Amino acid sequence: MPWRCGSCEAGRVPSLAAIRTLVRSFVLPCLIGLAGGFAFDRLGLPAAWLSGALIAVTIGTLAGLPVRVPGPVATAGFLLIGIVMGSAVTPDTLRLMLSWPISMAGLVVLVPAIVGGIMVYLVRIERFDRETAFFASIPGALNYVMALTLDSRADARVVAVIQSFRLVLLVAALPSLMALAGLGAAARPIAGNAPVHWTEMALLVAFSVSCGLGMERLRVPGGATVGAMLASAVLHASGLVTALVPEPVVIGGFIVMGVLIAGRFAGTSLAELRLLLRASVGAFLVGTAVTAVVATAVALVAGLPVGKVILAYAPGGIEAMAVLAFVLDMDPAFVGAHHLVRFVGIAVLLPLAARMVIRRKA
Repeated sequence: MPWRCGSCEAGRVPSLAAIRTLVRSFVLPCLIGLAGGFAFDRLGLPAAWLSGALIAVTIGTLAGLPVRVPGPVATAGFLLIGIVMGSAVTPDTLRLMLSWPISMAGLVVLVPAIVGGIMVYLVRIERFDRETAFFASIPGALNYVMALTLDSRADARVVAVIQSFRLVLLVAALPSLMALAGLGAAARPIAGNAPVHWTEMALLVAFSVSCGLGMERLRVPGGATVGAMLASAVLHASGLVTALVPEPVVIGGFIVMGVLIAGRFAGTSLAELRLLLRASVGAFLVGTAVTAVVATAVALVAGLPVGKVILAYAPGGIEAMAVLAFVLDMDPAFVGAHHLVRFVGIAVLLPLAARMVIRRKA
C-alpha cells in the first residue's frame, strides 16, 4: 500500500512521528527483504533477491509488521524494473516476434480454462458461493477485479486474500518448480561488469522514465513498467545504448518489488489466512496445472520453449512475471507483452462475463 506523508504534501517538514512511521513501515521491511534476498542468493535459489525478499517480508507482514511503500518509491521501482527488463531485448527478440501470434491466440483458451478450473474447485470442494469463486479465479488484474468485486455479492476480503496469496506463491515458488522440472534456463547475471557509460545511462533513464510516466498517465496497465521497458528495449535493440543498470540498483528494485507484493497481506491476520490457506493453495495448484497444460500445447505448436510460455501464461501481474522472466533469462519482452494482452482482454470482457456467470447486486 503506498504511504503518504500528510505534512510533506502540505509543504511542511515531516514530523518525528511521520519519520518513525516511514522507518517502521518501509525502511524496516526493506532491510528484512534485503536479509531474505541475501539468504536466498547464498543458497543459490532461482530469482533469489525477489523471492527471498517477498517471503521474508510476507512473514513479517503476517506477524503484524506494517508494510507501506511510499507512492514515489513504488513508481520509481516500477520504472527501474522496466528499464532493466528492456535491457534484455536484442535483435533476435525482434525476429522471434514472428511466433507471438500463435502464443497470443493461446490466451483465448487459457483464461477461460483457468477461470473454469478454479471455479469448479472453489465451488465443489471449498463450497464457495459462485460470486466469490468467480472473482477469486480471475488470473491477475487484481485492482480491476477488486473494483468489480465490490459491486457484487462476492466476499471481497476472501477474493483479495486468495488473489494475493496466489501471486506470492507464483513469485516465490514458480522459479524453483520450473528448475526442478528442468524448464528453467540458467539465471542471467543481474547486471554487467563493464564500466558504466554515464552519457548512455542518462539517455536511457531520461527516455525510459518519460515513456513510463507517459503511459502511466494514459492509464495503460502496468504503465510505468511497460513504458520504461519499451523505451529501454528500443534503445538496446537499436544499439544506441549498451549500458546496463548497476547491480546494486537492480537488487534494490527487486527488494522494493518484493516488499510491494508482500504488502498485499497488510491487515490479514494469521487466523484468517489459516482459514483460507487450503483454498488459496488449491486455487494456485489448479491454475498452475491448467497453465502448464495449455502452455505445453502452445509451445509444441509454436516451437517455443515451454518454460517461457509458462511464464507468459502464469496468472500473475505484469511487473512480477516480467521480473521472473528477466532473472531466468526467458525473454521478458515476450512475457510482458502476453500479460499486457491478457490484462486488456480481461478488462474488456470481464463485466460481460460477470453478468453471464453470476447474479449482479440489485
